[in-house]
Amino acid sequence: MRVKVAVVGAGAMGMNHLRVLRDFNEDEIELVGVADSLDANLQRAVNRFHVAGFSDYRQMVERTAPDLVSVVVPTYLHFAVASHLLDQGINVLLEKPMTSTPEEAAALIQLAHLRGVKLAIGHVERFNPAIIEVKRHLVAGELGQLFHLHARRLGPFPPRIRDVGVTLDLATHDIDVMRYLADAEVTRVYAETQQRIHATHEDALLGILHFANEAMGMLDVNWLTPTKVRELSVTGERGMYLINYLTQDVYFYENDYTPTSWDTLRTMAGVSEGTMTRLKVQKAEPLRLEYEDVLAAIRNDCAPRVSGEDGLAVLRVVCRLSETAARREAAQVQQAVEVKVEL
Repeated sequence: MRVKVAVVGAGAMGMNHLRVLRDFNEDEIELVGVADSLDANLQRAVNRFHVAGFSDYRQMVERTAPDLVSVVVPTYLHFAVASHLLDQGINVLLEKPMTSTPEEAAALIQLAHLRGVKLAIGHVERFNPAIIEVKRHLVAGELGQLFHLHARRLGPFPPRIRDVGVTLDLATHDIDVMRYLADAEVTRVYAETQQRIHATHEDALLGILHFANEAMGMLDVNWLTPTKVRELSVTGERGMYLINYLTQDVYFYENDYTPTSWDTLRTMAGVSEGTMTRLKVQKAEPLRLEYEDVLAAIRNDCAPRVSGEDGLAVLRVVCRLSETAARREAAQVQQAVEVKVEL
């Protein structure tokens, strides 16, 4: 089945989507159009990828009849664009963060179910081969009980980001990955934020997540560091995985003691440094793997790996982090948001 694909948004990330789509075989997809309201963005995309360009995404949909549309616009526009596409019965890949609010996200999920189409959320780190490899080892029980996840997502301020802060723009990556690796929902959060450079939003976050399975997560995220850092450590009973998102390298630092249970280890002096191993990772571009997953979901009529429900769960955590940062007290995370929408 050849899938007709279009893209809304031709900024920096939109150009990445177009580049990846252009690399697919012609018998897999047909890139039928790109839409952007900014003429400079649109002309750059049209000239580079030789694809039909439209200043209005609604006109693009009418003329090209796509099977899948990737929505790569600023977050505050996600709901309006995605709801229009879903209502037309079109499958949607919606960049993260899913929407500005959990209520909007819930409405999109309901609309996708009503129209019988796929809604995938672009939490692209879920498709990072390093994360996939660590998940495989966790599922096999090789780490034992999971204790702690620590994410460091640091870098300089990106001038293109104006409508959101680091919690919604950056921390959403690691919240989603932590939920995926821990295989549990967040039940309690605490956060502190700073606003040093951004005109209207926070540009630094230190957040603590408590999961239903008693694992803990630490978010260290900012736009204040003059070098780009993308790391995640996953610590458990038998050692620690250290993941570099950028290089897709994974190292396992073994706990030298190998008891049959953690209770046995607790009677000793503590953990001990063992062998460090570099895991073999089959490196690939995460965005390409994300598209392969969405296309497979459409062809096989199955759920995408990162669903609208996943995007909503992340937004709930983001909202609670923002609330607790404002109040400076811990907040419980609501596990269900019921929204009734008249369509």
